[in-house]
Amino acid sequence: MVRNGMVLTACILTAVSVACRPSHRDRFTGAPGEVKLVIIDPGHFHAALMQKSMDPMISPDVHVYAPDTPDADDYLRRIEGFNSRENDPTNWHEAVYRRSDFLEAMFREKAGNVAVIAGNNKNKTGYIASAVDAGMHVLSDKPMCIDSAGFESLKRIFTLAEKKGVLIKDIMTERFEITTILQRALAEDRELFG
Repeated sequence: MVRNGMVLTACILTAVSVACRPSHRDRFTGAPGEVKLVIIDPGHFHAALMQKSMDPMISPDVHVYAPDTPDADDYLRRIEGFNSRENDPTNWHEAVYRRSDFLEAMFREKAGNVAVIAGNNKNKTGYIASAVDAGMHVLSDKPMCIDSAGFESLKRIFTLAEKKGVLIKDIMTERFEITTILQRALAEDRELFG
């Protein structure tokens, strides 16, 4: 099974490879710590799983913008668990902003270049839009939208992301597991299944 940290690294490396094209060289160089994560309203455990392990290219200083909710508490407990575990502990430093104006604070502070969005599906499309507006790459869990209006909005957001030279990527790890890859290959084999 692929470790979640490896998936995060793969997502970041994809973002870096695109961002390092000649027209976007000012985004990433691959230097240690230059990827600065911003976690927006973490309401699902996938937000924390993105930090299950560390990578030298990703800064240990992470900025969290969220309302004061039990979901944010749960996220912070998971990160503390990763930091304090006996085997292979992480060393994340969470700078947390927990007020109702968290999105405005994110724009004001411009603390990172990669937003991680994993939480309430009804808010997710708006959070993706906010991150792209702020010029950040986005790593989001699924679904990125939940209705046709959200889908139309998401299409506009992807167009804006392309203009701004930032990426929006799915962070769902299961598709990268070897068993899932093999299952998909087998299911698509016409000789085997007709």
